[in-house]
Amino acid sequence: MEQRAEQAPPPAGPLSPVPVTAASGSPGRTVECASGEAEVFSCKVAGGKRIAICGTGTGRGDAEYRFGDGEPELVLSGGRWASVPYSGGGEAQVAFASGDTSYVVFSRIVRTNFAAGEPNDPAISDGVIVLEDKEVIGIQLCDDPDVAAIDYDLAEAHFPRADDLFSWETDLAERRTR
Repeated sequence: MEQRAEQAPPPAGPLSPVPVTAASGSPGRTVECASGEAEVFSCKVAGGKRIAICGTGTGRGDAEYRFGDGEPELVLSGGRWASVPYSGGGEAQVAFASGDTSYVVFSRIVRTNFAAGEPNDPAISDGVIVLEDKEVIGIQLCDDPDVAAIDYDLAEAHFPRADDLFSWETDLAERRTR
């Protein structure tokens, strides 16, 4: 299924919001998923802005990526999802595109200690990585004790599955959290 943006131009710089056009939603719409929508992912990032992926219908492709504070500054629809297992963890990603810019929301758990008899000490991170022509131009990590990590079952219900992750650069999150 083709991904489509609901606003005009792509962001000018890292995580620059794209204004939401009148056609992309009704007045009073919020970033948070409404009652009746499935919360695939949700968290606050630095500065108090929120990222949410909401299942807006019952079929694949019936979902939106929303970013902003209160009313969405950016809304993208469509998307695809992927996941991979890791030793002692795993990662799920949901990607949305606007022109050459991709927004890859991720939830990952990475084992950081392999010493026998010692605890795993997992690194857990969630956020969004922004790619322009496959180059990282920005990353925002969730700064929220109540992160709703990517729900695998809801991702499977609302998105077509990709064979591989959209970016392996999410290890930037692990480096920032250590």
